[in-house]
Amino acid sequence: MKKIILAIIIVLTLTFIPINVMALESEKYYQNSNGVILTQKELNFVNNFYGKDYFKKMTLEDYDWIKDLNINTSKVQVVKYDDEKNSISLQSISHSTASKGIKIAKSCSKTCTVITNVEWYKNPAIRSYDVIGHRFTNTSMASDAILTKVNSSQGTSYFSNFKVFTNGLGCSIKLPDNASNLRIEQKIYLNLGGHVYSSYQHSNQNISLSDSKNYSIGPGTGNVFNFYGSAIGKFDSMNGVDIEL
Repeated sequence: MKKIILAIIIVLTLTFIPINVMALESEKYYQNSNGVILTQKELNFVNNFYGKDYFKKMTLEDYDWIKDLNINTSKVQVVKYDDEKNSISLQSISHSTASKGIKIAKSCSKTCTVITNVEWYKNPAIRSYDVIGHRFTNTSMASDAILTKVNSSQGTSYFSNFKVFTNGLGCSIKLPDNASNLRIEQKIYLNLGGHVYSSYQHSNQNISLSDSKNYSIGPGTGNVFNFYGSAIGKFDSMNGVDIEL
């Protein structure tokens, strides 16, 4: 009788081992030389939002930036506008610049994490004060946290030259001199519902920080900025992107 029970246990063990191995194999993880480990879903998002070469140089700080999107458990939506390849966002207006692209991603539960990513394909000649910001309708900010950074060959810099309004916000950033691989990002948190528009405007001449802050938020340049005074005509009027929350 003991031999029969032992045989049954062995058969059951052999039956379940392949199933467990298959379950483990289905959970694929990817690690780069900086110690960043991503799941398949996270890697798919990174490739889509940042490009396929981004993961190779991604740092733990970069991972912390996207971590609260909860990519493994939430539905993340990405909308893009590419200067060189036409828009696939809700706005399909083309324009003349061919040097950079802008994308927006959101992940929502009770509140929404919204990230805007701007990548320069060519090194800009003018390195002055640019602005990046958001306009939102039928929603409001869920947190006072507004994070704006510039990544480049010289490292990462954070900026807090904010103007905050009831319908949106903007931040002036200074592009680093003699740096390449420029990427500008902004992260905000909004309440669920409504619509959010995002815009990055590059100054086409050297201007002061004060000049760059001469704007209000409205359906103007990039569907976000209403420039006035000394800021009029100083930016490149790049199209923006928008997404439903």
